[in-house]
Amino acid sequence: MFKRWTIRQRILITFLAIVLTGGVLQLIIAGRQLQLATLEFYQHHLETDGLMLASTLSESLEHYLDGEGTESLQRLLGNLQQDTNHNYLIIDHNYRVVGYTAGSGYESIDRVPPTPELAAAAGGQIGADIRAGYDGEEYLFVAVPVMYERETRGYLVLSRPMQPAYTEIYQQWLELGSTTLPVIILVIIAGLWLSSTISRPVQQLRNSALKMAKGELDTRIESDAQDEVGQLARTFNYMAEQIEHLLKTQRSFVSNAAHELRTPLMTLKLRVEALQDETLPAAERAAYLAELREEIDHMAGLVSSLLVLARIDEGRHRQNSTVTDTTSALHDIARHWRIEARDAGLDFEAEIPADLPELPLAPNDLRLVLDNLLGNAIKYTPQGKIYFIVEQKPGELLMQVGDSGVGFHPTQAEQLFTRFYRADEARVQFEGNGLGLSIVQSILDQYGGSVNAQSAGLGQGAIFTLRIPVVAEMVTP
Repeated sequence: MFKRWTIRQRILITFLAIVLTGGVLQLIIAGRQLQLATLEFYQHHLETDGLMLASTLSESLEHYLDGEGTESLQRLLGNLQQDTNHNYLIIDHNYRVVGYTAGSGYESIDRVPPTPELAAAAGGQIGADIRAGYDGEEYLFVAVPVMYERETRGYLVLSRPMQPAYTEIYQQWLELGSTTLPVIILVIIAGLWLSSTISRPVQQLRNSALKMAKGELDTRIESDAQDEVGQLARTFNYMAEQIEHLLKTQRSFVSNAAHELRTPLMTLKLRVEALQDETLPAAERAAYLAELREEIDHMAGLVSSLLVLARIDEGRHRQNSTVTDTTSALHDIARHWRIEARDAGLDFEAEIPADLPELPLAPNDLRLVLDNLLGNAIKYTPQGKIYFIVEQKPGELLMQVGDSGVGFHPTQAEQLFTRFYRADEARVQFEGNGLGLSIVQSILDQYGGSVNAQSAGLGQGAIFTLRIPVVAEMVTP
């Protein structure tokens, strides 16, 4: 039967099959990814709450188990009772019930059984399990060990109903379907109109759609045609670019920004709740206020960095201006950081030649790039020396920012410029959000510059080398 069809019919049927199959597969793949991301976010949020609460609870539980009083524990339990986001259960290391959310089904239970999440928590990990609760509904249970002086004194179990997560996933499927369906319909209409053309361009579209359906979102169609087929190829490429950019942006923001913001937000929440206690000693109140300021400054810096990167990604950051007096600008920057280094107890050495050529980037961008690099050098150098060396090369200006600080493993050099990436050693010892070097690289890319990092290893210091093209008229022969 297929042999009796015309070429136009064969191309049309094949094209429609590819579009529908590709659309459904894309819908399924994207929907599954959104579903998994939502469940992971739901669980990670509850785990973060559990870790924060377990840290707050440890000392009070220790005093309670040692019979030294229950006032502090009762106050914490009172605060937990007011939290409607989840139910809680506190047990000692023998699984005896210490406290629970009223009406959560533990009123008549003296000792809880070793559930899967508790078994994982007993091994020093965060345990999680989804199962039916006391009311027959599905709940997510997360168990966190409560440690005191490196000894497990009990466990904190948080639970939340899964129905809100399932509802959110259902809404995501509906939204994804409602946005995918119009695209499929538009492509089908285009296929009806183009079905009379030759089959080769349609075959290219088919292959590209299948690749995208398999997750290769960087697939593009190569076409130099100026007719309707060429226009369709360029439209397809634009759509693929937008989808790829959208998915990458959403994944990166949800996983990284949420991770970076959740911990300080939870700290702010707990400290504000603690400050509401009128019996809180003045010394503790002052300490909590200082912590609030630190967390707010941290989040403000993170949001500012995200805004800079967003402007860069949208192409709105670059300014049509130049650094005319490069030598003076570099001396001003070096002067500022020499003072910062001195305050930090570090030596600072700068070598800046005279009569440097103009640089084709905005003065604010030059300062932002060097502030990030010199600020990092001081932050990651507990003691020793910072140096800033500038050399004029043919067609470019070479700058080096070096230090004698903590350094990094040579294999991490490329990863340092990944957004939100921070080496394990830096993450433990130093504050930061992992965006500074990404901003440096993104700004330099706009102006045709580059930056690379070098280090001999941990504790061996680091060297960051910048190459910035100079204004052509100012290049000396």
